[in-house]
Amino acid sequence: MTAPDEKKAEFLAALREAIDGQSFIRLTLGKFRGSDEPSKAVATLILLKGTPYLKLVSSLPRKDVTKTFVISEGIDHIGRLIGETYMSATLFSTSRDLTLTYSRKGVPHLVTGKPKLKAAGPAAHDRAKTYLVASDRPYLKALQVADAEGRIKPSMQGKYRQICRFIEIVDELLKDIRLADAVPVSIVDIGSGKGYLTFALYDHLVTKLGRRCRMTGIEVRGDLVELCNRLARELRFDDLSFEASVACKISHRPADIVIALHACDTATDDAMAFGVKAEAKLILAAPCCQHEIAPQIKNAAEGLTGLIKYPLFKQRQADLVTDAARALLLEASGYKVKVIEFVATEHTAKNILIAAIRSEHANRKLARQQYLALKREVGFSSHHLEAQLKEF
Repeated sequence: MTAPDEKKAEFLAALREAIDGQSFIRLTLGKFRGSDEPSKAVATLILLKGTPYLKLVSSLPRKDVTKTFVISEGIDHIGRLIGETYMSATLFSTSRDLTLTYSRKGVPHLVTGKPKLKAAGPAAHDRAKTYLVASDRPYLKALQVADAEGRIKPSMQGKYRQICRFIEIVDELLKDIRLADAVPVSIVDIGSGKGYLTFALYDHLVTKLGRRCRMTGIEVRGDLVELCNRLARELRFDDLSFEASVACKISHRPADIVIALHACDTATDDAMAFGVKAEAKLILAAPCCQHEIAPQIKNAAEGLTGLIKYPLFKQRQADLVTDAARALLLEASGYKVKVIEFVATEHTAKNILIAAIRSEHANRKLARQQYLALKREVGFSSHHLEAQLKEF
């Protein structure tokens, strides 16, 4: 790496640190040397739907041009401008000011000074929202979602919104199921990953709702299991533990609530089957990576041939069919099913949550008929969840 690259890298690292540490105020670009109209530019943070973005306003002689970037993309874009289009960049933060300038020969100079501006915070472009999950909860700090002062890190705003939305959904669904007050709620989270939602639900049930709870996170990656168990001990979440296992090999155990959020492909089906066999009162699944059905769709009904003719449409259709089949199979197993938008599509395309509540009033016969009709019309022959349930 050349010396100029090192100076720019140091400057951009300071920019990332200021944004993540919430000390960033603004960044200015000057000494225009580009090929277009002369301009200067100012970068600030804005909030869109609760998520911070970098807004870059370039001031030209007759107009201003505004561009908005995801944080990481905005930093990369600014990095390409520095030393090429603009020969001067100044980072203003609450801790220091940092200026990078280039001489006519392209030699960089990096100067640190005392902070000159006061923090104003990101400009909100939408109404403030009150969340069920307070940003200063200890587990959010432990999982690096929030900083030591309980402020959500800009890079983790999307994850925080996902956590809040999940807790909102579960809080509403709990009103529809009967859980004995004197008995601990038994919960199994299959494919728990780093445990963001696992810790959040445990904390909500025990701390906010005052419920006794025994919760187990199932995760195939041993390093994440070790990390989550250590954090659970440090947080004194005494009845939360994690085990290393795959979904299809989970031993039979009691479960009032079964969760499978983004368990890959047929692991979602394994988790659902586990919940049905355990007679769980609530099954929550956010499906991911649906690959099983698409290769089977070859002899669809005539009205669907135009839809599955094109590979992209066929895969999307297969994703919907896979999840619709799951919902119908759960209904046929004695559950009332709701399909909910989990998080907004700007955060993830995998935004469907299937919520199944065990009910004596589920129309099992009708659901079975609809499932068999779906198989016939779409043209698939097998479904992993159907095979796991062994009811058809």
